[in-house]
Amino acid sequence: MANDDWEKIKEIVESVLSRKAIERNDFLDSLNLSVEMRGEIDSLIAFDDESADFLNQSAVNYSQDFFDDEDLINPLIGQKIGVYTIQSELGFGGMGAVYLAERNDGKFDQKVALKFLKREINTSALRRRFKQEREILGSLEHPNIARLIDAGTTDDKIPYFAMEYVEGLPIDEYCRKNKLNLNQRLDLFRIVCSAVDFAHRNLIVHRDLKPSNVLVSENGTPKLLDFGISKILSEEFEQVNSATVTKLGVMTPGYASPEQLQSKSVTTATDIYSLGIILFELLSGHRPFESKEGDLQQIFQAVLENEPPLPSEMIETVSKTLKQITEAKTELKPAENKDLNTKLNKLDRETGQNRLQYTISADANFNSQSLRGDLDNIVLKAIRKEPERRYSSAENFSEDIKKYLRGLPVSARPNTFSYRAEKFVKRNRASVFAGFLIFIAVLGGIVATLWQSQIAKTERLKAEKRFNEVRRFANSNLFEVYPEIENLEGSIKAREKILINSLEYLDSLSKEAAGDLELQSELATAYEKIGDVQGALNYSSLGNIKAGLESYGKATSLRESVFSANDKNLDYKERLANNYYVTGRTLWNNTQTKEAENAFEKSLKLRRELVLDLPDSIDAKNRLAVLLIDYGAIPAFNFQAEKALELFNQAIEIIKTLRQKEPDNTDIKKSLARGLRVLSKAKSAIGDYDGGLNALNQALEVSKELATQFPADFKIQRSVWLTESMTCELFIDKGDAIKSIESCIKTINFPNIALLKEPENGVLAYDLAISHFNTSRGFRLAEKPAETIIEATKAIDVMSKLSKKNPEDSEYKRNLAIYETEKSRALININQPEKAISGLENAISTLIPIIESDKESTTFQYDLCIAYQYSASAYSQIGNKKNAILNIDKALTIANNLKTSNLLRTSDGDLISQLKNEKAEYSK
Repeated sequence: MANDDWEKIKEIVESVLSRKAIERNDFLDSLNLSVEMRGEIDSLIAFDDESADFLNQSAVNYSQDFFDDEDLINPLIGQKIGVYTIQSELGFGGMGAVYLAERNDGKFDQKVALKFLKREINTSALRRRFKQEREILGSLEHPNIARLIDAGTTDDKIPYFAMEYVEGLPIDEYCRKNKLNLNQRLDLFRIVCSAVDFAHRNLIVHRDLKPSNVLVSENGTPKLLDFGISKILSEEFEQVNSATVTKLGVMTPGYASPEQLQSKSVTTATDIYSLGIILFELLSGHRPFESKEGDLQQIFQAVLENEPPLPSEMIETVSKTLKQITEAKTELKPAENKDLNTKLNKLDRETGQNRLQYTISADANFNSQSLRGDLDNIVLKAIRKEPERRYSSAENFSEDIKKYLRGLPVSARPNTFSYRAEKFVKRNRASVFAGFLIFIAVLGGIVATLWQSQIAKTERLKAEKRFNEVRRFANSNLFEVYPEIENLEGSIKAREKILINSLEYLDSLSKEAAGDLELQSELATAYEKIGDVQGALNYSSLGNIKAGLESYGKATSLRESVFSANDKNLDYKERLANNYYVTGRTLWNNTQTKEAENAFEKSLKLRRELVLDLPDSIDAKNRLAVLLIDYGAIPAFNFQAEKALELFNQAIEIIKTLRQKEPDNTDIKKSLARGLRVLSKAKSAIGDYDGGLNALNQALEVSKELATQFPADFKIQRSVWLTESMTCELFIDKGDAIKSIESCIKTINFPNIALLKEPENGVLAYDLAISHFNTSRGFRLAEKPAETIIEATKAIDVMSKLSKKNPEDSEYKRNLAIYETEKSRALININQPEKAISGLENAISTLIPIIESDKESTTFQYDLCIAYQYSASAYSQIGNKKNAILNIDKALTIANNLKTSNLLRTSDGDLISQLKNEKAEYSK
């Protein structure tokens, strides 16, 4: 475009900006401008409207890049700031500007987004604002929040900070460009909710959430940006800084909540409102009041007073308007084309829409009908004018969307019977249709014999009503109330009470369950959940493994019956596979190795079938990987490293493939950490301690990332402890005394603190005993017998309490035996052989029946070998050579059998020669 045209454009823009907003379009229409010139003017005026966020500077002043003027090149380009060289400008706003920069110190290549406070507004108040943003970013470590990398000031005292440079598109543009369907958009939005919820839990409100502050990378990972107007929710900040922030008025009106526009107190509900507007835009392509955004007064009035339209209605309104525009174009004759722009602008004003916003994606695979009902209500709840009527948290907002995706009732709609029935029908169309046909047949029979059975019918209806009421109540507890506290730390007693009550109700229906597959399945679920709480190895529990296995056994019978009746039903197959899996883990923990292997084999068969049945299912493959990991723990524990590594490597390969597809999937991250932990055990068993430690370090990194993301999830928090505990055991196997003590002591803290909240939690008590025992082993390596005795005694005390509560539990007994052995070794070292002999005799008498009942677990034989070895040493100390030789011979017999079966660990390679030398010494 010629410079003369640009001069004319400047003059027109200045003239338009001097007029009221309502007069501007008529004035421009009267000028009969060319389409090209009118388009440039419209864009500059729109830019000026947006510049309200940038301290109300003129649009012409911001239009430098549109003119051919070499003098206007930004002087900062190419400059070095700290260790960074500025490459280009990324954006600017009221407080500062953001530049793309590269690290120049030669240590490594890195691109960053460098943010400066504007020189001309470098006041103390704004420096505090800038410092606030830096502190906020520094406190937020989340995979979906752009992280702070560096901070400082320029030579002329201008504050800056470097943050992660995110290459991506605003979330709305990303959805349009990649033609995401409805479910894909909702899944992406839920990730954003998790990032916002993380900020809220760290007492930070963003206050300027909008699509341009949520960038999505090419691989589909969203990143939350720009905490420049965030607010820390603390009393101190509220008193000192809130007035300054309010006076600045920095926000985007189209996404601002009513309380923001009224300068009222801002809370997390403010961000919920902005999230609701973003979701409105992702679903409909528009904002609820975007037609008013050209005038600040109108948008304020609309947000504060007008009720927003439904997203589904917005789609229909825009479609209707587009149709009107298309018809207007068709009606124009060729000679009238020069007036097309004027007529379209007139039509825009009549419909109350801006034609530049008509960007409905035809490839989104959803329409207004898709949004009606749940999604309309979810969005409207998020953007209610009263903060207290919105979702209480971003997590609850996300959970409601999750319920919608799963076909479950959402909290945004009244919980009426008709609504719940509608959701049930949608989830179970085939079953409902079949039930309807049965109902018709039954109804026909009733009508035919009505004159004979009126009384019987009345009684039957009462019974059916009672049956359904009891069933509905039990299922409400199981599938609605229970999930709300299932992962909540400290909830074990409440969970037990809910499940016992539910089970009592369902048991009352069990006699009628024979022909009802769904009721049998519900009963199985109830037995499994109560088994989890009792002691099945699937969750935090009361530690009663026997009771847990009994409950799971009842569930197994029901699951097998349901599956045999319909073995094509993949849900039935999945639930049976999971039942076998949890049963196998629990049996293995109860030293029932053969039975555990049988259960794992059954689960493995079904899991492999499910992967073939669902070749595109990430979950099916991930569950197969988890099963391989836990199955491989049996040979790993019994020194069969090669067999264990074969299973572990299969699992790791599956997980790596899944991570390439979904790198941010939480379940896959959990599986990866689990797989790396057990892989480390197998590597350590063959002497590859460096490989084992590397696997554990990777597992710890993943576990800590998940623990930060889910601070209230007990299983995730415990996985950190488990990884650190296995690191401690690796150093013990390696013989590194210093590192074993250092790493083992750290593991005591987590179960100790957690037991204060759940003193009845058997899993936590077991963990605490393990931590004390491992610490005692570390002190033994460091040749500190007094400390060894103290820690071993603590382990014995904790495990004794568990064993008294569950006297038939073999795992507790076996642990007591090896703790006694550890303590006795230390007693021998401080010349107290009589006490040592007493403890070792207890250990030996405990281990022998355990080995008789589970001959598959060679580790128990190794434990007995060590107990005999130190019993011989104790007898030698008191001069009883006969008993010393008798015990060392028993130890040699076991060790030779283990060596013959190639079941001795690398770390115990010289055990036999050591035993022979000791026998020779006792025989002198």
